[in-house]
Amino acid sequence: MTSEVEQRIHKALAGHPLERIEHGYRLVHPGAGAGTLRLLPVSNPGEGQQVVAVAEITAEYEPTGLPSLHPSGVQRLNRMAVYGAYELREEQLRQTAKVSIYANEPAAHLVAQSILNAFGGQLPIGRSAALATISAAVLEQQRAHHNIAREWKKAPDEESLKTAAATLQGQGLAAAHDATSVWAELPMSGDCPSRSIDPRAETALLQVTTSMPHPIAGAGYLATIFLPLPAPPADPTEICRRLNELDLEHLEFAPRLGAWGMHGPQDLPGYTCFFPASDVLPGFHMAMMWWCARRAAWIRDRFWVANQGIVLDKSSSQPPA
Repeated sequence: MTSEVEQRIHKALAGHPLERIEHGYRLVHPGAGAGTLRLLPVSNPGEGQQVVAVAEITAEYEPTGLPSLHPSGVQRLNRMAVYGAYELREEQLRQTAKVSIYANEPAAHLVAQSILNAFGGQLPIGRSAALATISAAVLEQQRAHHNIAREWKKAPDEESLKTAAATLQGQGLAAAHDATSVWAELPMSGDCPSRSIDPRAETALLQVTTSMPHPIAGAGYLATIFLPLPAPPADPTEICRRLNELDLEHLEFAPRLGAWGMHGPQDLPGYTCFFPASDVLPGFHMAMMWWCARRAAWIRDRFWVANQGIVLDKSSSQPPA
């Protein structure tokens, strides 16, 4: 049976002049590229999983006008990714996002709208983000082209942020909040819960904030994960590429709209997920924080070696139970 999320998506797209393809739709942006949305059935879900389909949203960019991006440049671009991770495939820039669809999704409207937003916005916003790497002038040009609001008329409810921080503290994590953000630390090794206690503590820094608008996509929620890497890794480009590849494989990572990319002057691997929103979404700080905590725990349990950092061949890529 088709889930309510899928029904909503098909109904919303029924009146649009889209090319129908197997399991979905294709939209060509003349001179810019093409985007596809596929609703792929899950034939053999794992025990206990209720994922019945996966929405796969992909953009293939025409190279004309885009800067020439080498593999490291792609992973730096992933810092600005909205609606999935960038990659090079046969020298063509692509971007992929996935959203797991559950049989009895309690927020079917929000999930369906998020998928539709990704399908409609992935290629135009993704292309503008790539163009913005050319110069500050081009960035301003692309920002003006989309003209998306960069702040909300109404601030987040600070009481809900206080509750979110208290919930995280109740789970044994060091956590705090301010008027726009919630942040927490997840231990990667050892017993110390916070770098404020021991600067050498191996804790991943997790944050969800509404105070940092996206350069192109405007206002929304920005979630980040920064790892306690003892030293810059030898090949951060490959680490980010491989983490994005593995992240997209996991049905239980919902949604897969963010990207691992290279951050700062040392090109350290970190995770960002920007969720565009024109207004406050109740409870969304907490939802995104759990997404980050799950990914950080995945890194810790599968790839982390104390005092060494990420070792991708440490064990299997399957997520923790």
